[in-house]
Amino acid sequence: MGKHFDIAICGGGMAGLSIAYLALQHGVWADKSILIVDKEEKLSNDKTWCFWDNGTSVFDDIVHRKWSDMLFFTNSGEKIKLDNGSFEYKMIRSVDFYRLTLDYLKQQSNVHFLYSEIESYSQTNDKVEIVTKSDTITAEYAFNSLLKKPALKSSDTYLRQHFKGKFIESDELKLNPNQIHLMDFRPSQEHGCTFVYLLPTSETSALVEYTLFSEKLLDKDEYDMKLDDYIHNVLGIENYKTIDEEFGVIPMTDYKFSRAEGRIINIGTAGGDTRGSTGYTFYNTQQTITKILDNYKASGIPTPIDEHIGKKDRLYDSTMLKVLAKGDYKGHQLFSDMFSKVPAHIIFNFLNSQSSLLQDFRVIRSLTPHHFIAPFVKSLLGN
Repeated sequence: MGKHFDIAICGGGMAGLSIAYLALQHGVWADKSILIVDKEEKLSNDKTWCFWDNGTSVFDDIVHRKWSDMLFFTNSGEKIKLDNGSFEYKMIRSVDFYRLTLDYLKQQSNVHFLYSEIESYSQTNDKVEIVTKSDTITAEYAFNSLLKKPALKSSDTYLRQHFKGKFIESDELKLNPNQIHLMDFRPSQEHGCTFVYLLPTSETSALVEYTLFSEKLLDKDEYDMKLDDYIHNVLGIENYKTIDEEFGVIPMTDYKFSRAEGRIINIGTAGGDTRGSTGYTFYNTQQTITKILDNYKASGIPTPIDEHIGKKDRLYDSTMLKVLAKGDYKGHQLFSDMFSKVPAHIIFNFLNSQSSLLQDFRVIRSLTPHHFIAPFVKSLLGN
């Protein structure tokens, strides 16, 4: 190809397709030549994005399911009905997202696609050079969502949210399709902070996702064993049919990702849009993209970016990660203390980086303080 573009997008996943789609939907890049580069076209339902939200977005039309009734289960089996206020928990299937964004982008004459693996990208003089297996391209700006594990400092904490999910059907389920198990800590905690999401899609079908916050991954077979154990022994289901499966690993870290490196702007997890204490990415990425596009409207350039996840939030995340990594304050107890003592809508504001200092104080006060003193000091000095 060997061409020059105004905008190059490295990575055609959620973050890359979101920024291209939203920019053109709002007329921001109407006069820009845009290239989206990925090793392959996204066509399958390879993941599910879930997030809590109390507003609307341009992606509401493809929300597969949403729930306003939420339960929390402690490790001892106590059931807590959450006061989530106006927040809803929303699910978007990746196949619906890809279909919406790609169908639209392919109709735009100024959008081009290159399916080739990216070998390197760098800033050269006043341009960005992107080298793929088949071409070398230049661009005025590049937006990168391709993640490489960072070189951590000794003060950095790096855990992983890893999960295996099954979409199941069974006449034995008899679920309330309007009610989810947001966090169910009844499974064994032998591998660290472990819980299950249960997201019904009907009375007899649901996504059941076995999730851990830990440093090490499990053997592949063990995720299936733990899911089966939950379905059989906690839900009491003897027979079920698996319709689909998903597996994922999301970094949970207080490493400070670089947002902008000259004309290369990092977005999604690569830009620090994954919330360190939860692993949630979709909502935060959309907030960052909105700020980038607002800059374009105002000044014609993407930077500087007013970060959605601010310094205060990163300090909280770093402290919580260090507490979870140390393990003295068990993850199931930490989250149980939080959700049993604080209304969920305040916690959601807190985790969405939208809380007031008074709300922050309510969340912090719900936790056992002595576990946080040393990690807080380390986080404060490390940041």
